[in-house]
Formats: sequence, C-alpha cells, structure tokens
Amino acid sequence: MEISRKRQIINKILGEFVAKSSEDFMQLSSLLKSGESGTDTYKHVDKMFRKIMEFNKEISREIQLLLDEHENSAEKIKKLIEDKNRFEKLYSSGILFQSETEMKNLMEKAIDTTVRELDADEGFIVLVNDNLEIETVVSKNMPPEKENAVKEISTSIIKNTVNELKPLQLDDIKAEAEFAQKHSIISLGLSAAISVPLISGDKVLGAVYLDRRNKDNPFVDGDLIFLIAFAKQIVKGLVVSLEIEDLEERLEERPKIEFNELRQLFKSDDLIGTGNKLFSVLKLASKVSATDASVLVLGENGTGKELLARAIHANSSRKDKPFVAVNCGAIPSELLESELFGYESGAFTGAVKSKPGRMEIADGGTIFLDEIGEMGINLQAKLLRVIQTKEIERLGSVQIKKIDVRFIAATNRDLTQMISDKLFREDLYYRLKVIEIVLPPLRERREDIQELTNHFIKKYSGNSDNYSISEEALEILEQYNWPGNIRELENIIQRAIILSKSEIITKDDLPPELMNDAEAEYIFGNEKSLAEAENEFRKLYITKVLRKYKSKSEAAKILNINRSHLHKLLSSLDITE
Repeated sequence: MEISRKRQIINKILGEFVAKSSEDFMQLSSLLKSGESGTDTYKHVDKMFRKIMEFNKEISREIQLLLDEHENSAEKIKKLIEDKNRFEKLYSSGILFQSETEMKNLMEKAIDTTVRELDADEGFIVLVNDNLEIETVVSKNMPPEKENAVKEISTSIIKNTVNELKPLQLDDIKAEAEFAQKHSIISLGLSAAISVPLISGDKVLGAVYLDRRNKDNPFVDGDLIFLIAFAKQIVKGLVVSLEIEDLEERLEERPKIEFNELRQLFKSDDLIGTGNKLFSVLKLASKVSATDASVLVLGENGTGKELLARAIHANSSRKDKPFVAVNCGAIPSELLESELFGYESGAFTGAVKSKPGRMEIADGGTIFLDEIGEMGINLQAKLLRVIQTKEIERLGSVQIKKIDVRFIAATNRDLTQMISDKLFREDLYYRLKVIEIVLPPLRERREDIQELTNHFIKKYSGNSDNYSISEEALEILEQYNWPGNIRELENIIQRAIILSKSEIITKDDLPPELMNDAEAEYIFGNEKSLAEAENEFRKLYITKVLRKYKSKSEAAKILNINRSHLHKLLSSLDITE
C-alpha cells in the first residue's frame, strides 16, 4: 500500500511538471517568434531552469523514498519468510510433541528444536513440582561438568520466570544488577537470555530457557514471540504425556485395587501373594464358594490345595459347620472305607463300639478329600453313590443315613491318564469336577516369592520386624525351580531362621544344594522353550530392577527403555511389582 501511494505521488509530480513545463515552453516560443529579446526572455528562461531544478529535487526525494520503501519491503518479506518457516516448524513440532508420549523424549526434542531455531548456544527445560521446586532438567549443549552451573542459573533466571509467571528477556545480562554477580553467569560468559514459563491452566509445569554466550547480538522480540508460542506447544505435549503417565499409573494400580477388593470379598489370608495367577485362582474360588457345587483342586504337592479348600469353605454358607479333611493317601486302603463311612460295633474284629465316619461328622459342612487319586477303585464306586444320593451306610449297618455335605477333592496326579489306565472312574471324575481349579506351581509364581518369604520369616521369627533376607539370598530363592513348591520354601525359611547367625538371612544360611541347583534349574529345568526361558529371565530381571530402584522412571532408565515400553512389559509378563 505504501509503495503504491508513493508511485501515485511521483506520477502526480510528473504530470504537474509536464503541464507547467508545456505552458512555459509555449510562452518561450511566443517570445522567440515575436523577435523580441532581452530581459524578459532571459528572465523566463531563468524561471524555467529553477522550476526544473526544484522538480529534480522533489522527484529525487520521492524516488529515494520509494527505493527505501522497496528495501524495507524486501526486509519485511525476508522477515515474513523467516517467520513463516519458523511457524511451520512450530506447527509440525506441535504435532510431533502431541504424538510423543514419553516425557523425556518429548523434552529432548523440544529443547533441541528451540536451541536450533533461535540460534541459541545452550538451553534447557525445567519441570517443577507443586511447590515450584525443580524436579527435572533436560539440557542441550550443556556438558555434565556444568550441571552445577545449570542449577545455579535455574535458581536465578528460571526461578524468576516461574515465580513471576511471565516471560523474561535479558539483552545484556552483565548489566542486570540482579544477575550480574552470579558466578555461573560470569564463568559461562552469558551475554543474553530468554526464559518462558510453561503453564497449563492454573498449574505451573516449569520453564524453557535459552541463552547466548560471549556474543553481542541479543535475542529480538520475534525470538521471544516464537518461544512463547513454542512453549504453548511444549505444554500441550507435556499435558498429553502427564495424562498418559497418570493413566498408566492408574492402570498399574488397578490390579492391586482389584486384588484388595477380592480379598475383602473372599477372605483368604493364608493364601499369600499378589500375582495375576493367584488372583485368577481366588477369583474363581470366590464365585464357587457361594454354591454347593463339587470342586476338584489340581496342583503339585505343596501348592496349597488344602488352604484353598478351607478358604472356599470359610467363605460359604457352610462356614459355621464342620470342615473335615481326609488324606486318602495317608490312610491304608483297607481302613479308608471305615474312616469315611464309620462302622457299627462288631462290624469287624476290634470294632468294640460304634464310630461315626468322617462324612457323617461333616454333615452340614464340607468334606475335603485330599489325594483323591490314591483311593482304590472299589471305594471310588461307593463314594460315587454317596455323592449321587447323599446317603451313607456305616460298615456293619443296614440303616441308611441322609447327609448334607459339600465335596471338595484334590490331587497332584493326572486323573485323565488314570482313567485311561482304568485306575480312576470316569463317572466319579465328572461328579467331582463340577468346577476345576488349578493351583500353579511356585516356579510359575516367582513374583510372589518375596512376599511368601517375608511371610514365613515373620512366622518363624515370632513376628519380629528385625529379621530380613539379603538381596542375594532372595535372588537365589527366585531362581530355584521349587519341586516342593510353597511347602519347600517354608521349610527352607524355617531352617534359615534357626541356623542364621544374624537377623539377616544370607546365601550362606540356605541349603548348599539350593544354591548349586538354583541357576541350572532356573535355566534348564522343566524343559522350557527358548521363548519361555527368555520371558522368565526378563520377568526375574525386571522384578529385580524394580525392587532396587522403586521408581518406574528410574527402572526404565536403567533398562534403557521408555516408560511406556516398561508398562507394556509389566503387563505382558504379569509383573505386579
């Protein structure tokens, strides 16, 4: 618009000059044609010459103004192009920041971009807590040995920015009384700096800081405007990252909350652990406990099958009635029938008086038939009839007695194979297996070993808080294959408490065979596939790192992965640390 107006002025001046010049030349021509000469003619020529000189000055001035305006316009166009490029980068960076969910990566990209785009020497982003105390510093071109200088700067320029909640631009730091005597400013040769707060709503997140060193060119207003706009993009990215971190933490806490809720619903304090596999077992048991359905509990020796059966009974409507446990493998087969059904006086040699059987004693409650796989095939037929009819006959009696019992059976044997081998009745199997619950072995619950260990330490140290276990000893326990499962672990801890020379259980307090076999069994035991072995190692190693560093951010840093990746691993490996 300005250039166009200048052109109009020049055209007007030219038009007026041409019009007046034409009149003057007409008058001069008339004077010359009249033949007159002398003073009047010379005066007229002199007047014309002065007009031409004035026109020349005026037109030169206007042309110079036009040229200056052209030059200013070129500078403005150049500046506009630079601003356009900057804001294109600002826009693309904003998209990048909002897609970057890892806080540290986001901050590194942000400070790298700002230092590069604003031609700064060094810079950093500072995050603060609710008390405006510095928690995180991510720097660019700041050598580690200058970290103390960074902190000193952050307590001056950055602190000023955060407290005042407004941008700060220092064109000549050495002339600023507040900052001139700061050791870091002198030692680092700071000449100019800009700092902008990072604010989301009414929450102060931190600040972004840039400086130039040993230079005469300060930051200009356009640099500050760009940094303010860029800070808004950083804030958007930080908010997204913080929201994701909060979501991850809530998702991480959800299993713990659900487990606590389940524990409130299904009382099972004797079943120690917080792992996902135990959670699945207890969740199924909680649903079963409210019914009278028969339950078959499968699992290796020492996994806690009887404890689970007792928990099911204790959470049922029969909890005030008897819970009677019978170990079918511990009672000779010829005596098991009389033990279960009872007998009348004189039913056999030695039966001097009548005795009720375990099923009769359990009337109204629950009978737990442990090691059901050890029961003889003939007795299995009689048990099947009792389950079907809810009727029993004592040995030597012809009277039938009605009973109301719930059956829970357990075994460590493969009943389906026993059925194939004609050692177990198929119809009894399906009568018992209305609900089947499988208790996992301890080697599949390694995440619970620390909690189980601490439980047994408390139990055998008289609930003393002074006893503990060393990290090295705990790692050995976590690597061992545990053929005897939880019962074996309990015996080992009891032994260690007795033999330990101090109140800390060390590897020297563990059985020698445990230490010798732990690594080999952990790596080669149970015929694991390569993928299974890798997953077990990952699970053990990540658990160890989490236990040592507590913070998941620190753990992710040690593992050289981002926080989101760590959360995915925790989920996929069923780690509830």
